[in-house]
Amino acid sequence: MNYIQEYINAIRSGEIIACQKVKKLYFNIIEPILKDEHPLYYFNEKKAEKFIIFAEQYCRLSKGKWNGKKIKLLLFQKAKYQCIFGIVRRDNDKRRFKELFDVRGRKNGKSTENAVLGNYLTLERKGAEIYVAATVSSQARRVWEESQYMIDCSPELSRALKYKVFPMPTIYSKSTGSYYKVLSKNVKTFDGLNSSGAIIDEVHELARAIYDVLAQSMSAQEEPLLSMISTAGFVKLGLFDDKYDYAKKVLDGTEKDDTFFPLIYELDDPEEMNDEKMWIKANPAVGVIKTYEYIRDCLSKMKGDPNFANTVKIKDFNIIGVQNKVWLEYDVFNVEDEYSEEELKKFDNTIVLGGMDLSRTGDMTAFTTLLFDKEKHRPIAITMYWVTAKFIEEQTKKNSKIRWQAWIDRGFVRISGTEQIDYHDIVNYILNNFKQHGWMYRFINYDRYSAQYLIKELAMMGYAEKYCLIPTAQGAQTLSIPMQTLEAHLITKVICYQNNPVTKWCLSNVQLEQDRNGNYMPKKVNDNRENKIDGVATILNCYVSLCENMDYYLN
Repeated sequence: MNYIQEYINAIRSGEIIACQKVKKLYFNIIEPILKDEHPLYYFNEKKAEKFIIFAEQYCRLSKGKWNGKKIKLLLFQKAKYQCIFGIVRRDNDKRRFKELFDVRGRKNGKSTENAVLGNYLTLERKGAEIYVAATVSSQARRVWEESQYMIDCSPELSRALKYKVFPMPTIYSKSTGSYYKVLSKNVKTFDGLNSSGAIIDEVHELARAIYDVLAQSMSAQEEPLLSMISTAGFVKLGLFDDKYDYAKKVLDGTEKDDTFFPLIYELDDPEEMNDEKMWIKANPAVGVIKTYEYIRDCLSKMKGDPNFANTVKIKDFNIIGVQNKVWLEYDVFNVEDEYSEEELKKFDNTIVLGGMDLSRTGDMTAFTTLLFDKEKHRPIAITMYWVTAKFIEEQTKKNSKIRWQAWIDRGFVRISGTEQIDYHDIVNYILNNFKQHGWMYRFINYDRYSAQYLIKELAMMGYAEKYCLIPTAQGAQTLSIPMQTLEAHLITKVICYQNNPVTKWCLSNVQLEQDRNGNYMPKKVNDNRENKIDGVATILNCYVSLCENMDYYLN
């Protein structure tokens, strides 16, 4: 079957509504090859069919109502993979396309495709090195685990492919000598890669350096494939924007690159959000994988929530240029998740990270200790807060809605000093953590502009300046990656903050602020001084050190 031509015919007839970028790809770049009008490339239907047969005969789904059922690729997916594997050079039958950039709305089957592709590339040729990468290793691992599930559910695949999860999640084939691994985020560990295939999940969150190393690692391969499937994102001037702009040039013909496959599903006009017939432009699987009801609910919700509206525009319709939003919806971090005191004892006498956010008078001071449950690959944030006696007096006088006294009674907040925070209290807290729990602070990150007296005292206690005590700029350039990582950890329920109500309140007060280079940093919602975010600031300070060596601390 020539699914590419079938897809093109359906678009031309109006049976399938497509955006201008999809039309440019299939009408201008792909169709001349199908008509045998291109001097360098032709369509090999036999090669094109192999991936589709593999996906539909040997791979099964794991999610929701489709759990355990065989995959049935949709027409847009079949057309795409026939292009990737079936369009080849006339002189040597090698694949034309080496890099795939696929942008589509969320819940349109991208994770399933990635999982199938990982297994397929592992079996396609001998000695292949296949990697899956994402902003955080847990996100990349979800794709790999989907591939693992497909192996478990298929007798044929389980004979052809084996897997192990330690020390690094790896699927491998004894017959081909190929393997498929989850890639660490640490760019330093990429030296020596000779990859023939790579899958990048959610390009909009990925560091440019990781893409560059992966792309360069394929230079010695004759038929490499770098597959990127993503929604649009809030991170501006990053890898996604680079690839999106490049894709536009290739589609418009101003940039010639025969190896690049730019497939962008998006609305041609933001007003098309109001027309259900146009939703398929950004959501090619709508009506099958993604329901119309789901999109209707999102549109209904966004009318009363401007911040959620930005998420819908970006994630469901790939509208480029939406930048700022309130950081996280309450449901994301409102989880009753905590370790018992007995469970926490197993982290006694271990390496930890620390983060401080200090104040003098009318604000909170906070200190977070970040523990690491390496069995579950989870950071655990233990945060203590201090306020002055005068601060509590003022809050009581104005009948503050915040339950300060209840938090003090329960031990989440401590009173320190009368009008100014007594920094000796924070020093004693850190020292007591060592005496009681044996927590050994590898690094303590702090705001370099407000902590000098405390730092000198800690240094006298044995915490070496510039080695353990790390001055940390509280700007977007420093905090952007830690903030994106913390967001991913909160969404996926990786981090546990011990259900601390003060921390939960701080999380609800965070709004994103973006600099001209597209970097993020936290700010108080509506710049309201009453909306404290100190707990989040201390966790982010810990994440500055955590992000520098994620695998060391979590694995």
